Amino acid sequence: MALLLIGIAFFVGVMVQTGIDEIWNTLRQFKLMHFGVFVFLSLLNFMLYTLRWHIIIKKTYNHKLSFWQLFMHRMSGFAVSYITPTAQTGGEPLRAMLLHKDGVPSKTAVSSVIIDKGLEFAALFIFIGAGIAVALIEGSLSESMQIVFGVLLAVLVVLVFWFYFSSVKNIGFFSSVLRFFRLNKFRKIKTLEEKIIEVEEEMANFYKHHARAFILLVGISIVITSFLLLEHWLIARFMGVNLTFMQTFLVSTIPYIAFMIPIPGGIGILEGGHAAMFAALGISINAFVLVFIIRIRDFIFVFIGLVHASKNALQMLKKAYTDRNNG
Repeated sequence: MALLLIGIAFFVGVMVQTGIDEIWNTLRQFKLMHFGVFVFLSLLNFMLYTLRWHIIIKKTYNHKLSFWQLFMHRMSGFAVSYITPTAQTGGEPLRAMLLHKDGVPSKTAVSSVIIDKGLEFAALFIFIGAGIAVALIEGSLSESMQIVFGVLLAVLVVLVFWFYFSSVKNIGFFSSVLRFFRLNKFRKIKTLEEKIIEVEEEMANFYKHHARAFILLVGISIVITSFLLLEHWLIARFMGVNLTFMQTFLVSTIPYIAFMIPIPGGIGILEGGHAAMFAALGISINAFVLVFIIRIRDFIFVFIGLVHASKNALQMLKKAYTDRNNG
C-alpha cells in the first residue's frame, strides 16, 4: 500500500510538472490512426507471447490446445499482473488455473507458466542490463547512480544465470532459495517444497530434452522484447521526435526497472523514469504523454483480459456448484 501511494505521488508529480494543458494539447495532436497502428503492432507482439507459451505446452503436453484460447488466457494473466502489486507475476497462477481448466495436468500447467515467465524475465533483464551497461559506458549517469546501476546490473546477471543453471542441473531455483534461507524448516513450507520440486523436475526435463525448442523460444523472447524499442521509437516518431537507435535503446530499457518494483503497472515510477531518461539524454518530448499512450493500450488489454477471466471464473463456479449438487 505504501509503495502504491508513492507511485501515485510520482505519477501526480510528473503530471503536474508536465502541465495538464500541455498533456491535453499533445494528446489531441496524436492521431487515432497512429494509435491504431501502435495497437495492431502490440497485438502482433502479444501473439508472439502466446506462440512461445503454445510451443512450451506442445512440448510438455500431447493434446492440442486452441491458440486463440491460450491468447485469451495470456491476456487474462497480463491483466491481473498489471493491476496487482506483484512485480508482473500476479497473473501467473490464474494462467495455470485456466490451463488446468482446459484439461492440462496442474503440474504441467504450472511448469509451462514458469518456463514462459522465466524466458520473459530473462529477456527483459538482459535488455535492461544492456541498457544499464550502455549508460555506464557512455557516462551519462552521475557517480552515485553509476554505483546503484552497477550493483543492479550484477544482480540481474546473477539472477538470470542461477535461474537457468539451477534449472538445467535440476538443483531447483525456487527450492534452492527456500533451502538457502532455511524456510523449508517450517512444516507448511516443507509440504509446499515437495510440490515445488515436482514442478522443477518437469522444468528440468523440458530444458534437457527440448534444447532446440528452447533455442527457438529464446529467439522469440528476444524479438518480443525488441518490440519495446519499436514501440517507443514509433510513438516518439508519431509525436514528431526522431530518436536515434541508441536513444531508443536507453529509453526503452532502463525505465522498465519500474516493473521490478511491486507497484501495479509501475505507476508513477515508469513515468518518472522516462522523464528522467529523456532529460538526461537532452531529448525534448512529452514523456508523460508517451507513457500514457502506452498505458491506454495496456488498459484496453487489461479490460479484455478481465472480461475473459470473469467469464471463465463464472464457468468454474457453475461447474463446482453443479458437481456439488450431483454429488
